[in-house]
Amino acid sequence: MPFVVNHPMTFHDILFWLFSIAMLLCGLGVITNRNPVNSAVFLVLLFVCMAGLFVLLEAFFLAVIQILVYAGAVMVLFLFVIMLLDLKPSALRRV
Repeated sequence: MPFVVNHPMTFHDILFWLFSIAMLLCGLGVITNRNPVNSAVFLVLLFVCMAGLFVLLEAFFLAVIQILVYAGAVMVLFLFVIMLLDLKPSALRRV
């Protein structure tokens, strides 16, 4: 007989599923988007959702570091490089 737990979903469970599904959708947005700036924005949203999961785990320091280091510093660097590349829309269509 399988182990079955019949308990109602709590607010914590709903937030977990919300952040997890949002992370999967943002990851798909990063991979499938042809515009590099939009991909970088999806990556920032993914980092924010990951920080939300850290908050649910009560790892507040990791959540703050996730936002400050990855969503802040690393994404500014990525966007700076993307803007320096100055990709033309016609070049993006050929890829």
